[in-house]
Amino acid sequence: MTFRLRALGAILLTAGVLAVPSVAHAADADTAKLAALTELDSDGKVTAYPVKSGETVPVVLGVANLGTEPLPGVVVNVRVVNDVDLPKEFGNCQYYVDSNLDGAWCEIDRELAAGKTYALASFPVAAAAQARADRWSSVIFQWYSKAWADRQGGIEALAKADSGRGTTPAPGPGADIDLTVRELPVPAEPRAIGFARVKLVLPPTTEPTATPTATATATPTATPTTTEPTAAPATTEPADGSGGGLPVTGSQTATVAGIGAALLLGGAGALVVARRRRRSFTA
Repeated sequence: MTFRLRALGAILLTAGVLAVPSVAHAADADTAKLAALTELDSDGKVTAYPVKSGETVPVVLGVANLGTEPLPGVVVNVRVVNDVDLPKEFGNCQYYVDSNLDGAWCEIDRELAAGKTYALASFPVAAAAQARADRWSSVIFQWYSKAWADRQGGIEALAKADSGRGTTPAPGPGADIDLTVRELPVPAEPRAIGFARVKLVLPPTTEPTATPTATATATPTATPTTTEPTAAPATTEPADGSGGGLPVTGSQTATVAGIGAALLLGGAGALVVARRRRRSFTA
């Protein structure tokens, strides 16, 4: 429980730090008319997009123009941390990196009608290969008016200001991403910043089968043939049921039997003598 609370606290702290715009990113009057929108599930909670390690999924990053006049163009700053990456795809986005943060400033030259809701068309995020299931993350996105971004020097200057030391922002190699009209719920207290949850999904574990890797067979590899001796010596099974030693065959049967009796009667000293006699007789 303590670990989960610490993990949740770290996530909320990171999200809070990323959510607070700096002085350079202060909003203008047109930006104040923008509301960040996300999909909601059947319980009215922000949708959690499941993603497997190393997989890429699209998330819905929406916006609404709550003003009474059309807004000519918008800019969005998208940021993710830790276990989530931003694939560098779109030509109208400037991608940047700062330590464990991936970000993108994207400029959309589309007029937003008053009272309409829109969403970026299939904005992709990816789970890092080393992503852990005990953490979840959010895609943090914040909308600005294009006029405000132009006054800051454009998305190139904004991405450069947010880049970490020794890194250089760059556009994606693909086509531009655009906004499409999409019905999305507008929150009771709209803000220009929004969050889309990303949930790591581990592959299902399979129970090991009951079949062992090596199955012993009841059939021995070599079945000895038994030959009834012409004059079998009388044998007595020990009372403790321990049985005899290795089987003795051939012309040495009587000799070894006598040595065995001597071993039982003579003890450890007779054992040495018997072994020497057996080696001499065999030779």
